[in-house]
Amino acid sequence: MNIYDFDGTIYNGDSCKDIVLYGLKKYPSLTIASLKKARQVNKNYKKGYIQFERVKEELLSFIFKIDDREKFINDFVDSHMKKIKSWYKSRKDANDVIVSASYDIWIIPFAQKLGIRNVIATRVDSEGKILGLNCKGQEKVKRIKEAYNSSEISSAYSDSAVDIPMLEIANTAYVVEGNKINTYKQGYKFKNKK
Repeated sequence: MNIYDFDGTIYNGDSCKDIVLYGLKKYPSLTIASLKKARQVNKNYKKGYIQFERVKEELLSFIFKIDDREKFINDFVDSHMKKIKSWYKSRKDANDVIVSASYDIWIIPFAQKLGIRNVIATRVDSEGKILGLNCKGQEKVKRIKEAYNSSEISSAYSDSAVDIPMLEIANTAYVVEGNKINTYKQGYKFKNKK
């Protein structure tokens, strides 16, 4: 089994930022309102009053106010498929597992278009509330173990130091920097620390 982070790893960029930018083009007033609310809530997060999940919910709340949300997401995915990196397209396998902090509502359609069946991502309900925790760092490892029990992980790929826990459960791990793939070893100096 091979596991892949999505944003910055097999996708060129951050799909969360990209869907906000796409929202600004298609639904500017809804998106701006969400950005303003997220900025206010972020102050409380920085003070330690709330969890990061609340900031993310506010940032992406505009999506759940769109009448035809499914069309918006599908149009976003279609228009951004070109950002899937060519190195991944050439080696992808239907049994790959994409593990992402981005929302399942757009990661699953990306995976489907790539012919990938297995996705672990931040789950949200129909109102835009995160179910459980943001799928990042140690949470990724927890979710992988819940979904695949003791399955052997042949390889893991990520661009981010946050994913070290995920990289360390694989037989072989790789750090993706742009289109360059380097073997991960403890002490690796990541360019992306987030």
